[in-house]
Amino acid sequence: MKMGVAGRLAPFVLLAGLCACGSHSGDDGWAAEVDGQKIPAADLRREVDQRVEDNPAAKREDVAREVLQRLVSDQVVLNYARKRQIDVTPAEVEARLRQIHGDDWKDPDPRYRDSVRREMILERTALADLGERARVPDSALKAYYDEHKAEYAAPARVQIRQIVVAERPKAEALRTQLEGGADFAELARANSIGPEAKAGGELKPFAKGELPEAFDRAFDTEPGQISPVIESPYGFHLFQVEARLPPHETSFEEVREKIALDLNERALDDLRRDWVRELRKKAEIHVNDRVMETMR
Repeated sequence: MKMGVAGRLAPFVLLAGLCACGSHSGDDGWAAEVDGQKIPAADLRREVDQRVEDNPAAKREDVAREVLQRLVSDQVVLNYARKRQIDVTPAEVEARLRQIHGDDWKDPDPRYRDSVRREMILERTALADLGERARVPDSALKAYYDEHKAEYAAPARVQIRQIVVAERPKAEALRTQLEGGADFAELARANSIGPEAKAGGELKPFAKGELPEAFDRAFDTEPGQISPVIESPYGFHLFQVEARLPPHETSFEEVREKIALDLNERALDDLRRDWVRELRKKAEIHVNDRVMETMR
């Protein structure tokens, strides 16, 4: 039965911003329904379980209300995207996954791929409606840079080559060859299992903390020297430092794109809250009381 906001609502159904709530009692397979699109109860339980596992002090019913709020808002936007015929292709999802995880990443769970696709649709729909309004003018970008210049200073970095192999004895044998004068790039091409092997093991310059912890050991090695064998979850590494790059102040042009990305994203987030609220007002939303009762 559909009930207005002014109706008598159980505590577990009182979700701020819902224009209508339901007291459906027959089917525990869904947690909420948005304009006829059901949100599976399993999705809610899975995320609540994970949140509570990550934060055992959290009250399960509070986490459930928070998660359901987001799931409902997401579904409202997904329904709106369908009306506007906004979608992403499998190829676009694949490109995003490789951008996040690298070219060698394999998808262990189709649900993860679907969650990435949903996030991409949410992003694209918000940008379609709000992108122009969220764009920060150049004058504001420059003013922000002038005010936060110190935050954008480039830290000290190193330029290195690396060889990574699966077994320590092989790494030790390669190090002996390098100490005897073997060419690092040639050995990397012939032996390294790293994705940069074809480039002679050369990595882009990086600062401390930008790569996995093992790579910080490169800062203990002088240019031209070979590091000791370093173990990491990826294998056994050898580093050769090509150059040390000192810290320096960046120009506005060097960081303009990053500042624009940050400020545009903040502006979009601010606009998105009111935008989602307005979309929710137009949606017919029902919550499954019985499912929410199990979240106590």
